[in-house]
Amino acid sequence: MLKTLDKYIIKKVLKTFVFSILAVLCIIVVFDISEKIDDFLKSNLSVPELIVQYYSGFIVYIGNMFFPLFMLITIVMVTLKLNQRSEITAILSSGISFLRLLRPFFIAVGIIVCFSFFINFVLLPKANQKRLEFENIHTNYASILSGVHFEVVPGTIVSFKSYNFKEKKFVTELWVDKYTKDENDAWKLSATLNANYAYGDSISNDFQLKNVTERFLLPTGDSVVESQTIDTTLSFGLKDLGQRNEVISTMYYGELLEYRKKEKLKGSAIVPYIDIEIYSRTSNPLSLFILALLGVCISISPARSKVGMTILLGIGSVALYFVFNRFSTVYATNAGLNTFLAVWIPNIILLTFALYLYWKTPK
Repeated sequence: MLKTLDKYIIKKVLKTFVFSILAVLCIIVVFDISEKIDDFLKSNLSVPELIVQYYSGFIVYIGNMFFPLFMLITIVMVTLKLNQRSEITAILSSGISFLRLLRPFFIAVGIIVCFSFFINFVLLPKANQKRLEFENIHTNYASILSGVHFEVVPGTIVSFKSYNFKEKKFVTELWVDKYTKDENDAWKLSATLNANYAYGDSISNDFQLKNVTERFLLPTGDSVVESQTIDTTLSFGLKDLGQRNEVISTMYYGELLEYRKKEKLKGSAIVPYIDIEIYSRTSNPLSLFILALLGVCISISPARSKVGMTILLGIGSVALYFVFNRFSTVYATNAGLNTFLAVWIPNIILLTFALYLYWKTPK
């Protein structure tokens, strides 16, 4: 049963959280508009169309990204306000324990965490679809893959020099190695194909190959066939050769699991990114509990002259959290760190620091 004190603190936390989100998002949107103003003007879209096609997705994406910052700002502001009015002192002096004081904070944070889970598993994929569709059409980004080598389907190894996955028109220096199983059930190279250019589309597996060399490894000897142009259907299409890594953020949880299974069979380098996306959708909302504890502990008993330092310490803690998060992600995708650990290490470090502050906080 919630008491008056619980309702009072819960209401303050939720109101402050909404206010901090709106305030920070307005600033971020202004900076984003200034950065993309040329792209917006070239798109010839009206303001309502920009809001529907881009900012309805961008706000959900950026808001979810900065939820930890919003949470810590909220808890610090609420706790400092209570402390400056001597309400914390009055509550603790009345016999209420520090642990009991934390209960309404965590109930409010629990409501926000549930909302964060809803965003991560329901709203975020659709929002990212809108955002990426707009960026694909109206903005410039690095869209060329170079020197790629992977198994596109079982028994077919594909390599190419370059491919623009934004245009999805052609591949340069395409190599296709086909393997078949012999009588010992071992994979054996049976044919190779090389084309200087391979023109296709994003829908079918039809290709027009230019300057083609085909080599067939037969029991009687190798056979080489050279052609200027070949119209053929391969076991893959341009859509299978690569796309933006960010496309995984547009997938729902079940789609991510299926996509990871498919990419593992291909030996794709995108698998760690998929794992990180899967684990992050759980770890990010749960990190809000840790940040709430940290926020209360660093702002529960500062002197009036140290309010600015307390806020600075809170923002610095979030900044370090983002740095650790980014560092562990890069280490996982480039140096082979276990992706589960990479996602949870920043939370573990932050939890250790928060528990230390809780132990040191006067109660």
